[in-house]
Amino acid sequence: MGHFDQLIDTAIEHLRGRLLARGWSSTEIDALAGRIGRLNFPGLLAVLGTGDRRSGLLGAELLGAAARDVAFEGPPDAKFEPGAAQRFLADVLQRHIPLSDIPVRESEGEQLKRERFKQGIAALARRSGMLPSLDQTERIASLLSNGEFFRDIGSTTAATLSTVRALPLAVAEDIRWSPRAIRLLFALRRDLRGTPASAWKLFAQLRDGELDDPPAVLSDTLGVLYETASIAAISEMIRTLLAKDNETFRLAIVLYARAAGIPIEEVDLDILRESAFNTDEPDLGPTLVRAVERLETTLSRKFINSVLDRL
Repeated sequence: MGHFDQLIDTAIEHLRGRLLARGWSSTEIDALAGRIGRLNFPGLLAVLGTGDRRSGLLGAELLGAAARDVAFEGPPDAKFEPGAAQRFLADVLQRHIPLSDIPVRESEGEQLKRERFKQGIAALARRSGMLPSLDQTERIASLLSNGEFFRDIGSTTAATLSTVRALPLAVAEDIRWSPRAIRLLFALRRDLRGTPASAWKLFAQLRDGELDDPPAVLSDTLGVLYETASIAAISEMIRTLLAKDNETFRLAIVLYARAAGIPIEEVDLDILRESAFNTDEPDLGPTLVRAVERLETTLSRKFINSVLDRL
């Protein structure tokens, strides 16, 4: 178990104690803690960043409104039912099915599916009060349609590298010739199997803390880095992911959270970045407690689990 997993486990134990004191039953606490423990990394950020205001549509209502927008905007000779557009959005954002794996009718085709999904993401953004550029919408849709995004912190960072081409890697800065370095080289070779990229070249770039031209898949490599990195390096890496100049990742998190039913805005990610992760020794317990209290207030206790099940 890496330092980040230990950090989450400690936060969940802190939450258990606070919820018990607030009158939650052991059964309720176990159900909630189990769901939080199973969250993917974007889902965890969505929960930790939960805001204290509920503005605009959320969950199924948001997806339905965005799907109707897509159907309405389509050309008359290429009718696209709102139900189909909503299915694409729900399959990707709530069921975490890669867009490429979602079957389509022959009359629709892969290109139309990708276009409609991108239009759906644009509609979700507008309905959430955001106005990303066309290029930014393209990158957000590409990130969200990648199944790697909805996994652990290593896979999410690996998916982000494909849209943020020069993301600094704080978790790699303390690599030295050690057993850890050998593990990293083996992980690079697994990730680069069948590609022309050189494991040694990428290893050297990782030691410098930045990838100039990352390949499409580095999940094993990032997994090793996060498993062995110090908690200070992991905290700095998360701050980098949440920074204002990493807008693609930030907007993807917000849209994903709102599609699941969690009230969150970009400003909430700023607060999360400058509080919980603005330290070399983060303590996520108090942040997780506040997040659950906000969810209990804005959604009511009985709906929290159903929202977490969509993350």
